[in-house]
Amino acid sequence: MTPAPEHDATSDPALDSLHGLSVGDALGAQFFVPGTGGHLAARTTPPGPWPWTDDTEMACSVHAAHRERGGIDTFDLTHAFARRHDFDRGYGPAANRMLRLVREGGDAKRLAAGLFDGQGSYGNGAAMRVAPLGAAFAHDPAAAVGPAGDTAVITHTHPQAVAGAVAVAVAAAHAARARTEPTTPAALLTAVRDLTPPGAVRAGIGEAIALLAEPDLRAVARVLGNGSRVSAADTVPYALWCAARRLDDYPGAVRDAIAAGGDVDTTAAITGGIVAARTGTAGIPAGWLAAREPLPGWATPEPGSVATATTDPVAARPLLSPRPQAVPDVLWSEEQWQRVRRGLRPAAMEDKWFSWTAEGTLHLHRSWTGDAVWEVRVAPVRGGGWRPVSALVEERYAGLRAGALDADAFFAAILRLAARGY
Repeated sequence: MTPAPEHDATSDPALDSLHGLSVGDALGAQFFVPGTGGHLAARTTPPGPWPWTDDTEMACSVHAAHRERGGIDTFDLTHAFARRHDFDRGYGPAANRMLRLVREGGDAKRLAAGLFDGQGSYGNGAAMRVAPLGAAFAHDPAAAVGPAGDTAVITHTHPQAVAGAVAVAVAAAHAARARTEPTTPAALLTAVRDLTPPGAVRAGIGEAIALLAEPDLRAVARVLGNGSRVSAADTVPYALWCAARRLDDYPGAVRDAIAAGGDVDTTAAITGGIVAARTGTAGIPAGWLAAREPLPGWATPEPGSVATATTDPVAARPLLSPRPQAVPDVLWSEEQWQRVRRGLRPAAMEDKWFSWTAEGTLHLHRSWTGDAVWEVRVAPVRGGGWRPVSALVEERYAGLRAGALDADAFFAAILRLAARGY
């Protein structure tokens, strides 16, 4: 496989993939607009601007979540999906209802598992948003499997929806890896199939391998599906087939995805996200990028901007002898909660606390020793805001106080510090 024209091997594959996904999504969505059929037949593009859909909105959240932490925190990502949910972006009815209920304080895991009479959603929504995450794993495509599954089950708990997300993430990882290690269509799809869980999605990828030499796009789509049933099994194999055959040709791959009809914004988003992981943003036609609605600024946070247990390895120590502690009546605004999420990072000797969050729990440590002092469970409040709902304290710090503040007042002061920062 020859290098893509103007290929920049130094660009960020994950961000490139996000651009590729969003352009494919925005272009594909134009073919649901009346009067664009002539462009589909002629393989030309409608005039801009091209607004993007829920595919891109959710992909931006996945990309931001991984970029700010270097990993996926499902609690954070769940609430990011809910907070940024824009009804007018084309979400399906089940997703609209679920994300609204999460904003109102609903249990996201219970809501997702209860969809479709308890089967969970087997739709293509988890697959459509995950390519940028997969592109971050060029160094080890197999390592993308777990995080891809984590992003999927937030909204899609059916095993085949998860399998679809895994397949797309692994494909994007291999596409990014192909910047330095050339591959072939068959080799790429075989590697993806081998890491995809058993079932209809994996079987469809096997059929896609067998059809790589077939020139008739619609004949291939009749076998693999084109997303018209909006399931992962009906969407992912064809999108992967389009991407694998034209891994160095972004516009050609996206046009192939659209040409088969069906759920064209999603097949084009998946295809575009995978191929751009290989070609870089330079492989996307400049006119297409200009026509696409700009991405939101929050999609590209500063890498590592949210503290984690590994930000300060000394502070990764767990509570050794935890005991319950009463939680003060503290209510954080959304802005304050975002500050809590970013963590306290000591920069001077007088900064005595380090904090980080993981899966909805705030961890507070002494900065000098790394000792874990409190673990505080946090939950959203119906109507807006966040509050601590339970806490554990290290037994030997249970009476910790400062000056005139008793232990409870001191704990409340530290929670206020976490929301204010140094």
